[in-house]
Amino acid sequence: MGTPTSAGRHRIDRLLGSGGFASVWLGHDDELDSPVAIKILADHWTLREDVRERFVREARLLRQVDSHRLVQVFDIGELDDGRPYFVMTHADRGNLEERLATGGLPLNEALPLAREIAEGVRALHERGIVHRDLKPSNVLIRSTSDGGERIMLSDLGIARTDDRLSSLTLPAGSPGYMAPEQAQIDGAPDQRSDVYGLGALTYHLLTGEPPGEKRSPPSRLQPAIPPSVDEIVLRALEPDRDRRWPSAAAFGAALDRITSKIDTDPQAGTHLTPRRPGRPRRRALAVFTGAVAAIAVAVTGAFVVLGLDNGGSGSGAAAPGAASGNADPQGRSLRTGAGIPVQYRGLIIQAGTWCELDGLSPALIAAMLRAESSFDPNLSDPAKDEYGIARWTPNILVHWQPGGLDNPEPKPAEITPQMSIPAMGRFLCYWGKDLRGVPGDPALNLAAMYRTSSKTVRKAGGVPDEYKPYAARVRHYIEAYKPR
Repeated sequence: MGTPTSAGRHRIDRLLGSGGFASVWLGHDDELDSPVAIKILADHWTLREDVRERFVREARLLRQVDSHRLVQVFDIGELDDGRPYFVMTHADRGNLEERLATGGLPLNEALPLAREIAEGVRALHERGIVHRDLKPSNVLIRSTSDGGERIMLSDLGIARTDDRLSSLTLPAGSPGYMAPEQAQIDGAPDQRSDVYGLGALTYHLLTGEPPGEKRSPPSRLQPAIPPSVDEIVLRALEPDRDRRWPSAAAFGAALDRITSKIDTDPQAGTHLTPRRPGRPRRRALAVFTGAVAAIAVAVTGAFVVLGLDNGGSGSGAAAPGAASGNADPQGRSLRTGAGIPVQYRGLIIQAGTWCELDGLSPALIAAMLRAESSFDPNLSDPAKDEYGIARWTPNILVHWQPGGLDNPEPKPAEITPQMSIPAMGRFLCYWGKDLRGVPGDPALNLAAMYRTSSKTVRKAGGVPDEYKPYAARVRHYIEAYKPR
């Protein structure tokens, strides 16, 4: 199937981004003289009726909610080759992940913005929908006619509705933002799972990074944050869902109460950290009703174990690569200025924090990528049947890619960093537990296991002799990449 040139009456101009399940294209509605975004199901999924239904279901859910705080769908149809598509408006200001690439927002911007996001989630909950994948790249930004900006939630690819909440649920969500119950088979996520996601988003807005498993108060990273804000956010992040805010509405109301007690006058310049010389001032996100909802593209980081992920099937957000953008701008997980490509830092941190495992860290993942490919996303070594930035063999990667064996075995040209870097985390977490008690550096044992197997490393009592040069390179790069 070739590159589409039109979808219904809409001209297709260029690709905005793509994922494992769908691509999003910039188009133009000539009759209304307006740019649009057109989402098209990937051709290799066209014959899978369950995937087609999920694709169409997302469009229907977005249309049914019909809130200005969510992206809106204007048309749906099929291309001449049978691929389904739906049409949305184009978000010209990208997404929240891009805004957070240089750190957290000032307090007078972060709290009102978190309140608006909570209102969007409340609109979903009122229609019996649980989003399950709240994260910065799924919060879109669009300019308004008066020069302001507004936000919209996107990506209902793994959303669940009232009629499905009682059925078996598979683990789904994005590491760093999903509630603990979402990592469990039949964890039965409900509205409180989205409350956790709201807490994680708010934490990121305030501090510039997601909360992590230890859930330290936001004020530990940004001392200017009041204790009352800490309390609201940490309650949303409670591992026990019964101790969280009971709903998005309750979380939003709590934010309302505290915001009214904090000086949020933009002229007052209430900032969490001093502005660095030359750092541009961010425009506060003004949200207005009545404007047209918007859309752009996201390569999603959500995953589903034993099932289909929403890799690119969501209603999008940023330009290509944004989902793997410059996370951790302050260098708390990976040293800045050490030569790690900025577009992969988010993916590396995700893989390096996939689970709690001795030796696993973002620095290890970065070091292994450097040793494997020097961060070359187009590496091709047919003699060894290894491809991409992490040197995956396709018939092995198929087990660790998002969705696992429910997805087809990737062709070498389809092995992207967005697929292969998170797969490293899943692989190491699964097999790494077999290395407990093995002598030596746990990180280097994991690296050797990636090249061989857990059985081989255990039998050798650590890094096998033939892999010691490789382990030495990894050790050198770990020292270069770990935070100071």
